[in-house]
Amino acid sequence: MKTIWLDCDPGHDDAMAIILACFHHQSNVLGISTVAGNQSVEKTTRNAAALLAAIGFSHLPLVKGQARALMQPLTFCEEIHGASGLDGPDGQMLFPEVLVPEQTLPGVLLIFEAIRKYYTESGQVIDLVCTGSLTNAALLLTLFPEVAPMIRITLMGGAMGLGNTGPVAEFNIENDPESARIVFESGISLVMVPLEVTHTALVTPEILERIGTQTAFRKKITEMLTFFQSTYKTVFFFDHPPLHDPLAVWYVLRPEAFETRHLHVAIETASPLSKGQTVCDQFGRTGNEPNCHVAVKADIPMFWDEMLEAINWVDAGV
Repeated sequence: MKTIWLDCDPGHDDAMAIILACFHHQSNVLGISTVAGNQSVEKTTRNAAALLAAIGFSHLPLVKGQARALMQPLTFCEEIHGASGLDGPDGQMLFPEVLVPEQTLPGVLLIFEAIRKYYTESGQVIDLVCTGSLTNAALLLTLFPEVAPMIRITLMGGAMGLGNTGPVAEFNIENDPESARIVFESGISLVMVPLEVTHTALVTPEILERIGTQTAFRKKITEMLTFFQSTYKTVFFFDHPPLHDPLAVWYVLRPEAFETRHLHVAIETASPLSKGQTVCDQFGRTGNEPNCHVAVKADIPMFWDEMLEAINWVDAGV
């Protein structure tokens, strides 16, 4: 079993990451935190709460994290995820809203206290999986440096080559590059699952057929998986949309299903042309010591088998 704290910004693919984390047989979810990104932190927190209620996991601790990046205005991703951040085809949020309790303490403090308590009691290192901007992770490492031996970080984000919201920058990193730089320079155990890998996890007609639409839940999953199909076709020339964020969760659970390279990765924070780029030193030109295990390949058929198994478990219980 792997103990996971999932930091996310739901988001359609974040929602699928939550489902995989909650229903994979090797996963123990300690808690979930949210960050602004795909939408405002109020909306991403509301979306996380609504999804957790829909899948029967309202008992999980849910922490509202940072509402803004460290040093720049945020860009929300409404063109991909809709006005709610988790829109369905009718332009409304996919899941019924639930009451989100008022939070009186800073989110990063709550995350730290939960991790510290679990680590102290169990002695087990927690896998912090980040599928949004790295603002919460950067503040956690900066304000509570004693957390470093308690966690490993696996993130969905970055690119070795082409970006998606910039020519060479990926959305999660570009939205808060200073936080990404703090994380990548922290010395923490770090894994990056970049676009080159997530762009291979395609939602093909065969996958959709395996999911089906026989139940209300399966229909919602199909709507989540295909929501930005037209965008990826128009902008990125993909015949089928990719599913990004669950790959970071799945790396923690199935590292043997990935091929990685140990590289030095730097974060560009200044250039107007490439701010947010994850500069991967693939040939050792800089002489800097590797600081990140970068995924370059994953067993995608195996991933879909286990992602669909999680969907089946949810559907059996709702």
